[in-house]
Amino acid sequence: MHKKTLFLLTGLIALSISAIPVLASDPPTDDGQYIWQDENGDYWYRNGSEDEYIGEGNYAPDPDSGELMEGNDAGWTEQDGYFEPHYYYEDGSVWLEDATGTTYIGSRDTYYIDDYGNLQEYSESEAASSSGDSSEEYSKSEKRGELHMRVGFTADDTIRESMPEKEGYFEQRSVNEGKSTAFALKVANSSLKGFLAEYYPVKDEIITQKDLTFESYPATKYQYLTAVNEEEKNVDALVCQTDDYTFGLFILTPSDTYDKVAEKKATELIKSIDFIYAESVDMAMTDYFQVLTPERWKYLCHYETTETENGGYKLTYYNEDVPVLTLEARYYDGEDQPLDSVWQGYLGRIKTVDGKKYNLLSTISQYSEDASDEWKEMYDTYLDTINGIRMMDGCSLTEGSHT
Repeated sequence: MHKKTLFLLTGLIALSISAIPVLASDPPTDDGQYIWQDENGDYWYRNGSEDEYIGEGNYAPDPDSGELMEGNDAGWTEQDGYFEPHYYYEDGSVWLEDATGTTYIGSRDTYYIDDYGNLQEYSESEAASSSGDSSEEYSKSEKRGELHMRVGFTADDTIRESMPEKEGYFEQRSVNEGKSTAFALKVANSSLKGFLAEYYPVKDEIITQKDLTFESYPATKYQYLTAVNEEEKNVDALVCQTDDYTFGLFILTPSDTYDKVAEKKATELIKSIDFIYAESVDMAMTDYFQVLTPERWKYLCHYETTETENGGYKLTYYNEDVPVLTLEARYYDGEDQPLDSVWQGYLGRIKTVDGKKYNLLSTISQYSEDASDEWKEMYDTYLDTINGIRMMDGCSLTEGSHT
């Protein structure tokens, strides 16, 4: 976007310019045609007896200031007047506002606005430095953001532990109707053999091994035996290695309960894996739990916490003013209460350091076809947020009954 100002020496000339057509097309004449366009589409200004080149494009006086402006595809129209597109910061991100509305550009870790108002993109090394990461830790993927593994856990797969860390991730769940335990891991890169040896080592030998590909990344599916506290367990596992991280999903089943059904459920869980990119993570906090919130949600919602009876807490995510997801720590007095609606689910029981107990509940707002696209995007990905729950220090999440 260019802005040009013509300094007019007399009020008569100014009046003449303000009265000319928006897009003059004929050479200057003696009756006051001071701006004209030649056959090549270039614009000229008659400065006394000489023609001064202005440029190519659409030029017209600004309706407010009278300054000669160049319009562009983003804003200026003859009917609506001149609109100047501009970039601005909000909530850690960069946005563009033009005549069509506002558009999300990206994170401030990736883009910045220079002294002239123009959008600039950090180089890879600059972006890594601005985000506090070393160049070795910066994602080499062409897709913007950090890679995360997503597993298709069902609503009745109880969260036992969920622990996001600065450079990794650990999650433990009860699956296969509570007969098996799944461990989802993300660690800084290591060899595949070293990864297996460190976490759930092979006891005797690998029973089956198959090479796969996830999102163009090489992965290996394993089945073998391991021992946990001297108890023999069957392991169905997937290990995937990217440029920066090694991801693993391990499904451990006691050998005396391992059968075709357990093997099938483990296979289905492994097939559910996909990968998502997020620029970073955001941690919503209460007294009893934290939630690892996908970065994209930061630009779609706001969240707030409210206290409830007997020291409980609600954490609610809103899209504009409409709630999407509510996580509640509801005081447990020893008697289970019915869930409030079919849209509410039971995630487990929190035990605090002082011995109090709270039921951890999730409530997803009812789906509406009339909702905004942003609301629907949050609805479709709310399990990513539930999967990012971790307990605060001194609290633990245990299984419990709920009717």
